[in-house]
Amino acid sequence: MNEKGSLWERLLNGFLRPFLGREIWALTDQAVVSATNFLTNVMLARFMGLREFGIFALAWMSVQFVNSIQSALIIAPMMSIGPKQDDKDRPSYYGAVVFQELVLVSGCFILVFVALTFSGNLFPHADSQRLAMPLAVSAFAYQMQDFIRRYFFASRKSLYAFSNDILSYLPQLPLLFFLHRTGHLNSVTALWAMAGTSVLGLLAGTFWVEPLQFKWKDIKSVSRRHWKLSRWLAGSAVMQWTSGNLFLIAAPMYYGAAAVGVLKASQNLLGVTHIWFQGLDNVVPVETARRLRAGGVSAMLAYTRSMLLKWGGLTLIFALIMSVAPNLWLRLAYGADMSQYGYILRLYALLYVFIFVGGPLRAGLQALEFTAPIFWSYLAMTAFAISFAFPMAKGLGLKGTMIGILGTQVIFQGIVATALIVRSRRLAIETALVPRLPLS
Repeated sequence: MNEKGSLWERLLNGFLRPFLGREIWALTDQAVVSATNFLTNVMLARFMGLREFGIFALAWMSVQFVNSIQSALIIAPMMSIGPKQDDKDRPSYYGAVVFQELVLVSGCFILVFVALTFSGNLFPHADSQRLAMPLAVSAFAYQMQDFIRRYFFASRKSLYAFSNDILSYLPQLPLLFFLHRTGHLNSVTALWAMAGTSVLGLLAGTFWVEPLQFKWKDIKSVSRRHWKLSRWLAGSAVMQWTSGNLFLIAAPMYYGAAAVGVLKASQNLLGVTHIWFQGLDNVVPVETARRLRAGGVSAMLAYTRSMLLKWGGLTLIFALIMSVAPNLWLRLAYGADMSQYGYILRLYALLYVFIFVGGPLRAGLQALEFTAPIFWSYLAMTAFAISFAFPMAKGLGLKGTMIGILGTQVIFQGIVATALIVRSRRLAIETALVPRLPLS
């Protein structure tokens, strides 16, 4: 495949690059992924009903959990360190990363299977044992496919990532519709279908990976360097699931699986923002690291500000559109039964404005290889969630759950923003104090 010469890419470059800049292919790719995820969730909610959709959403949280561990341990370091590699070091570096990935996803497969097998006492209404195997396979396949697409972005092969996601995501829709029409669509078959399409993308992606070298010495050295950056992120990823997600877990404890269905269906309407949220996640950490290396802290901060203004403004506009007539949007997407939950959609719109801000700020800390504040922010969020998740869900219902999640984001953004500002100023001062060597 000729990444530079295709007619499709030339058309996109000509019409969209003046506005989208370097993010063009990442955003085009994410548009496909987000649109497919949006339509998938709409189909599942409509075809399966809120209770079965809530069971699916609870199960899928397991996939998201192990994927957040992968993002912390593998993807975040790769996106920040990979672009700094010289050409001669790339085969051994990415070979070491692939080795780490295989070890991690194998462990996650076992973790998900065991957790679902023995979680029936916690969520007896969800009949989680029947989901154990399809969910474990889905987690394995989804993680591997996601790793390959992120590898393509890290190595500036965006068109390959786009092609890979086309193969992995688009077949989901006709497959799920076929299962519905034949009367076989439920949480189990939906998970098998999504696992199958991920495997399709995974198999195709392996043909486009550059030659790799597996040397034990390099595996150890890359693992040590990754761990210096990711050790704080890994703890943060775990605590993320005892912070904002603890509020989501608390809701079905009192109101059943349908409560999760309502929350997930409302969140899904904000899925349009994932086009630039997750699309930028594929390029902003890489570009932030490049700006830091090429132009220092000032260049990095200028890029961070431009991302916040440009895409944060777009997020705010979309949130306002969703907030004006939330009942209407819910009714159009899911039918009259969901229209009573407009206040949930309005709170999600506000939440997403806060969530966006964290992406560029976190990328800045990762580029500086200073990720401890991310860990401490999640620790503060976890303390808040443990204290208030269950009382707020029990006393205020779904509204209390949403207010609690908003509170965790305010805590996170405040700590991360402060840390980035303080660290950047300190580095700028230290750089200014370094004496210039006289010219010979």
